[in-house]
Amino acid sequence: MQKADHSGHRARMRERYLKSGLDSFAPHEILELLLYYAVPYRNTNDIAKQLIDRFGSLSAVFETPVDSLMEAGLTENQAIYLKLISDVTRAYYVDKYETDDGPVDYDSMPAYILSKFIGLGAEERVLLLLCDDKYKEVYCGFIAEGDLSTTTLSLRRIIRLAVNNGARYAFLAHNHPSGVALPSKADWESTKQIRDALAVVNVYLSDHFIVAGNECISLADSNMFDD
Repeated sequence: MQKADHSGHRARMRERYLKSGLDSFAPHEILELLLYYAVPYRNTNDIAKQLIDRFGSLSAVFETPVDSLMEAGLTENQAIYLKLISDVTRAYYVDKYETDDGPVDYDSMPAYILSKFIGLGAEERVLLLLCDDKYKEVYCGFIAEGDLSTTTLSLRRIIRLAVNNGARYAFLAHNHPSGVALPSKADWESTKQIRDALAVVNVYLSDHFIVAGNECISLADSNMFDD
C-alpha cells in the first residue's frame, strides 16, 4: 500500500510556526511538529495524540524513559529524540542562569533552582549548592534521591563537600513530586539537622527551597531559621 503524502500538511505547520511561534499550537500539535524531524512519511498528529493520551501530558511525554516510549511504539532513535527535549531544556536553563565567576544572585536563585529539576521525572531528589565567602558558587549537585529524611544519612557527605570546596554558605533544594510545595514536618526537621551540622564547620545554611511543578518556595522566607 502506498504511504499517504503528508508533505503539504507538514509544510503548512512549519509555516504556521515560523509566522506565529508555538503560542497558537495545542500540546499535541507541538509534539506533532517535533516528530516531523524523527518520523518520516507518517501522520505524526495521530502519534502525538496517542502519546499524550497514554502518558497524560506533553511534559510527561518528554519526561518518559526511553524504554517506555519504545513500548508505546517508537523506535529507539525516536524515543531518544523525545527524551532529549527535557534534558536539553534543563541544560539551556542551567546555562542561562549559570553564575560563571560572579556571585550568586539571590533574586534569580528560584529560576536557577527550578532549571536543575526540569525533566527529572517523579523521583524526589536533593540538591546542594555551595558558595564561598563572596557568594561565588563552588559546588552544585544532587546529593540524594528519595525522601528528604534519607538525607540525614548523608550528613558526613554534606560536611565533606562543604569543607573540601571551601564553602561558607550553603543552599538546599528538593522537589515534591506530588506537586504540593508546602514543607512537611520531616522537611523542617531534616533542614534544621543539616543546618546545625554545617554550623559546626562554620558553613551557614542560607536557604532551603522546595520545588513543585513550576513553584519554588523558600523556607528562609518562612522564618524557619529564626529559632
